Amino acid sequence: MPSRSIVDRLKAREILVMDGGTGSELQRRGVNVDKGATDEKLGVWSASANIDAPGVVRQVHEDYLKIGSEIVTSNNFYTTRAMLTLIGEEERWEEYTRRGAELAVQARNAVNPEAYVAGGIAVPFVPCDLRKEFEDQSRVLAKAGVDFMLAEYMGGDTVHESRIADCVTAVDACGTAGLPVFLGVCNVKESGTMLHDESFADLVAALKGHKVDGIFLMCSYPEAISACLPKLRKTFDGPIGAYGHLGYDENPKYGTSPDEPFFAIEMREYTPKRYAEFAGQWKEMGAQVIGGCCATRPEHIEAVHELLKG
Repeated sequence: MPSRSIVDRLKAREILVMDGGTGSELQRRGVNVDKGATDEKLGVWSASANIDAPGVVRQVHEDYLKIGSEIVTSNNFYTTRAMLTLIGEEERWEEYTRRGAELAVQARNAVNPEAYVAGGIAVPFVPCDLRKEFEDQSRVLAKAGVDFMLAEYMGGDTVHESRIADCVTAVDACGTAGLPVFLGVCNVKESGTMLHDESFADLVAALKGHKVDGIFLMCSYPEAISACLPKLRKTFDGPIGAYGHLGYDENPKYGTSPDEPFFAIEMREYTPKRYAEFAGQWKEMGAQVIGGCCATRPEHIEAVHELLKG
């Protein structure tokens, strides 16, 4: 367990390097992340790996820690009861959830006890009681030893009440665990708004009076994050952060054979050096937590660490 809370370090204006993609890295290492996937839907993504390939999950965490990540996110993106219904494992949601946290904590303790484990939870893409899903996940993750809650992939497409209202519900539910709470807003646009043109001013206004220790822009192209971070900084006076994706597209060959995954990595032009240059921009814009999302690998985060930490 770290000797200082992440909240204290951010209040001291420290810069913390986060990990990179987990699900995409598991796929790259040969783990089946397609369970429950269809032509239109992603399925449970990397959730099943906590049971099917725990050694690989832990190794991914350790590899990020070894190259300088000070935060690793538990592999709990879709371990909610609601999402696990897609593979008929909803009754085992607590096992999948607890195991994801345990693997991240074990990796942290083995490599760098001063690093933090984020309990990451994404909004389910199936109808459910959103507050209950986040409360239940947070309870199990906190008991398993994560250091803070991270409500991820918020503000994008949803089957729930509304995008901004979902953000408020998520942070309130995560707050019941008694740990710091951070919000990850996805798919922001180069026009400087959230995915469906909501403003960051509206988001921050809705969160006023609710427990949120920081807001991160995530799972968006680096250019979009660079366009949006100044607008978030202007309206939110707490810690901000960024972890972008590199392009992670549907595989046009999906379904042609059992070996073709639902999603395929497309690296595009974002070399580790280029991604690190964006990270440098984000630091100048006020970001204190900087890492990567889909398709970023340890090489990208190592470059980020070298640029930010020297």
